[in-house]
Amino acid sequence: MKGYDYVIIGVLVILLLVISTFTMSLSILNPYLGVWYSSGNVKVLNQVVNVPGLTGNVNIYVDSNGVAHIYASNLHDLFLAEGYYEASQRLFQLELFGLLSMGNLSSWVGAKALSSDVAMHLIGIPQNAIMSAQYLKQNYPTIYSYLEAFSQGVNDYINSLNYRDLPLEFKLLNVRPYSWSPRYSLAFGEYMAWSLTSGFNDELESALLYTYFNYTEVNEINPYYPHFVNGNLTVVPGDGTVNGYNLTDQDISPQYLWSLNWYKSWATGVTKDELKALVPLMKYAILNVSDPFIPFPKFASNSWIVTSNFSTQGPILANDPHLPLFSPSVWIPLQLVDSGMNVTGWSLVGIPGVLIGHTSYTAWGLTTPEGSSSNAYIEMINGTQYYYNGKWHQMTEYNYTLMGRTYTVYYTNNGPLVAKYKNYGISIYWSAWKEPILTVVSIFLLDNSTSFSNLINAARYWVVPPQNLAIVSKHHAGIIVAGLYPLINETLPDGRNVSVVGARTPLNGTISRYEPVGYIPFKYLPQTIDPERGFAFAPNQPTVWVNYPFPFIGGYWSSGGRAEDIYHYLEYEGKVNVSDMMKLQSNVTDYWASLLTPLILKAIGSNVNNSAQETALKYLRGWNFTFYENEVAPTIYTYIVAEMVNNSIAKIVNNTGLGILDIASIPYIVPDLIYIAQHDPTSPWVNGNFSGLVEQSLAKAISLLQLNLGSNVSEWQWGKVHLLEIYNPLGLKALSVGPIPIFGDPHTLAVGSTPYIPTVPLPYVTVGSSLRFIASPYSSQFYGIFPGGPSESLVSELREDQLPLWLSFKYISYSGYNFNISARILLEA
Repeated sequence: MKGYDYVIIGVLVILLLVISTFTMSLSILNPYLGVWYSSGNVKVLNQVVNVPGLTGNVNIYVDSNGVAHIYASNLHDLFLAEGYYEASQRLFQLELFGLLSMGNLSSWVGAKALSSDVAMHLIGIPQNAIMSAQYLKQNYPTIYSYLEAFSQGVNDYINSLNYRDLPLEFKLLNVRPYSWSPRYSLAFGEYMAWSLTSGFNDELESALLYTYFNYTEVNEINPYYPHFVNGNLTVVPGDGTVNGYNLTDQDISPQYLWSLNWYKSWATGVTKDELKALVPLMKYAILNVSDPFIPFPKFASNSWIVTSNFSTQGPILANDPHLPLFSPSVWIPLQLVDSGMNVTGWSLVGIPGVLIGHTSYTAWGLTTPEGSSSNAYIEMINGTQYYYNGKWHQMTEYNYTLMGRTYTVYYTNNGPLVAKYKNYGISIYWSAWKEPILTVVSIFLLDNSTSFSNLINAARYWVVPPQNLAIVSKHHAGIIVAGLYPLINETLPDGRNVSVVGARTPLNGTISRYEPVGYIPFKYLPQTIDPERGFAFAPNQPTVWVNYPFPFIGGYWSSGGRAEDIYHYLEYEGKVNVSDMMKLQSNVTDYWASLLTPLILKAIGSNVNNSAQETALKYLRGWNFTFYENEVAPTIYTYIVAEMVNNSIAKIVNNTGLGILDIASIPYIVPDLIYIAQHDPTSPWVNGNFSGLVEQSLAKAISLLQLNLGSNVSEWQWGKVHLLEIYNPLGLKALSVGPIPIFGDPHTLAVGSTPYIPTVPLPYVTVGSSLRFIASPYSSQFYGIFPGGPSESLVSELREDQLPLWLSFKYISYSGYNFNISARILLEA
């Protein structure tokens, strides 16, 4: 570069800086006010900060792994300090999720978030948060005071900032922080609860299938219970009896009950012809409650417990919840200590306390059980009136304003009306709009637990979303499916009555017959305490088997492949220890691949058209069904399956106009194919010829891979097509991490979930093990890891500091003791 080039660049830089000083749109480039200052002010340093509202001093020690250890003399100061610290590390993320869940994100990002905001209000999340805040303030004032203390801590940090201190994202959007309050914490909790709630969408989707296909066809790809599941593979092992009570005790035969067609009008009050006429309405309802701005896809998670009799180190818990892998993570690692509480684990950003973690005596983890805890109701409407039990009633109204326009949510007796079509509507019944979110009480009780009975008591307060709460103490272990499951009193065709959970289609909302009559009593929630066989597991498979006293008719379960992996390992392993649990969390074997691959090879036989196909089949024949980044067989298998799905079930469904169901993303599509191959190989779902479908799919898959990866089959490694992106919620690529070659697939315990879509590369993995946790209170061993760090700043050394360890299945100590201090922050009263 010549000398005059430097002169020109220097003049341009000076000109740009001058302009940026006086121009808001370019002020982000100013080195004093803009991006450079935001990015540079990120290192956690030893410091002393005056924080209003504290009654005493608080010490925050940040260890070498980025875990913050907060020590206070009382709970008020502890939660205030937690709010201050979380805001100091995650202010933009915290406030982004607050606006998202309160349905006001458009105030920051404009019209592109409007449909998201409307969806939040239609579901009722902001309304529910306001109701819950009022209820807690009146009935649980101490708990509410902790929410207020947390909020004050957030606001104290906000008030300490000037423009030049703001995180980069605020400057990119040209917005200022707003004051936090308990309703934002509760709203984000409810938003996460809705993301983990089954029923409403599932009933609409299964009804759409039923309108276009007959009962036998629907049951083949969307059965009541997943194919291959039995009483050994449920959360509660056995036939479904809970605390000595079952269906048989009600003089109802499980065989009879599960032989019934639960789509028929006797079960729902809606005929198939009526459903057909309302297809547009059901599609509108699904679309209207979608969240297009920050989508939270369907989640899955792993957890298991082993008892003292099955372990060399006392009861052990393993948990890895699968959530969107945001950058930064939705989790922040913490230890919270005062004179009476000492809890370590992960806080969900914006919600005080530790959601998943341990005390010195106990530990707990969470997965979603997926049985219906919400329902869809078809309403008859006339203007602002709805028809119920032979009379017209006036809907209640909730008004809100977005971007200068007033919107109205209408409520029937069943819940908010989310879609209208002609003289019909669909409403959501969700226990969260009728019941306050006492889940925050449960979190506080978990964080203060010192015994197994304390853990069980905490489960009583868990409201929404229902969760498989895995719990261990020094001597006991169990799983309780905690939460509110609405019960519907059904009259069976033989005249007997039974209370069931959920439905297979929307229910008739014009009569009281199909309304909830209460919730499953706590005593009879699915639960297993110190199971006799020595272990239990809850990776989203059915919670109970067919003799359960309150049948999960709306049981929309995951496929069960991860349950098979856990079961086969623990059943045959003998006594296990913490190291064994770590090995199991790192397992990348796909159980379904071990069943489907031989069926693929048998179907192809010797019908091979070229050398590339023959070479590919050799890889499959020698494969052990693991999904490591350097393997070739996973690539070949996955693309064959993707072609099979998209040239059969997905194509058939999409051709009927049901692309909204996104069949290629549904995990149970693979066991469906296995079942069909074994029991119905001429099924219309495989175009009447399973072998023909496999041959066609092999040819297409190999051709696609040759076109994109070259003709050398040995170079088709899994890591070239299967990539991880830890993504920014705003969709800003520059603020995301990746793509990174990644292990696993949708059915491995070390999950690497991606839809079966034949593109090269595959859609990025964006949902996975958001943390991994192993706990043995008896031996005082607590380990964890997550793909992130405490900071949201792009250049912080703590932004993704645990990611390399997470990628290599390594752990750090989460004991809360003997940590190396990197920085000390003293918060002075």
